Amino acid sequence: MLSALVTAMLLPVTGVDAQTTGPAPPAPETSRIASVPVAAPDTVRLPPKYSAADIKRAFSFMDANKDGKLSREEAAGFPNVAKHFDAADTNKDGTLSLTEFGNALNRR
Repeated sequence: MLSALVTAMLLPVTGVDAQTTGPAPPAPETSRIASVPVAAPDTVRLPPKYSAADIKRAFSFMDANKDGKLSREEAAGFPNVAKHFDAADTNKDGTLSLTEFGNALNRR
């Protein structure tokens, strides 16, 4: 069974076709690989690393004054958040919103 599968997979690659008796047709101008559509890297959606509930729980824990934002002072107690604070603060207002925090955590 396995050898039949391997043979079936190799036949199109080698140009051998069990149903034709004449020479193989000429190769197309472009390769088969080039004609296969490929999604642009920015359209590929990977599942998030962290769930929305996990992000909200962590954010609430870090938001000491419960104002709905993480300040630099609040982030200072968490080395990885403090280290990436500027990159996560996409609107450059000096604080991290829940959305900015979640986007930073799930960035790949």
